[in-house]
Amino acid sequence: MKKRMYRARRRMNHVVSELSHALLLAGGREIDLRLTREEDGLHLHLEGDFSPEHQRSMEHMAKLLQPRFRDPALVETYGELTGEDQYTEEGELALVGQMVDRSAVTVEPGRVRMDLFLAF
Repeated sequence: MKKRMYRARRRMNHVVSELSHALLLAGGREIDLRLTREEDGLHLHLEGDFSPEHQRSMEHMAKLLQPRFRDPALVETYGELTGEDQYTEEGELALVGQMVDRSAVTVEPGRVRMDLFLAF
């Protein structure tokens, strides 16, 4: 259990970093997040704004964060690799979508809300 908790914490750090980076790149000026440790995992509530010209990219990000199928082997294989030059922004967000166990993302004009869960 300790090893799974450690992995979940490391992955959640990656998730928070990538999502805040994406919102800041999209012109965000405010990001609110609440991270709670629950009995069976970590729960992230994130809300932020973005510039109107980034509406489509935020909608695309929402799709990447809510994949139809999650492949745990993909996360194990690529989840720990580092190096910004190896990935595109889309690739990183797709990996984040694979890392979380549950996700709900709502995109409105100029605003995005995310509810993500990563199990231990």
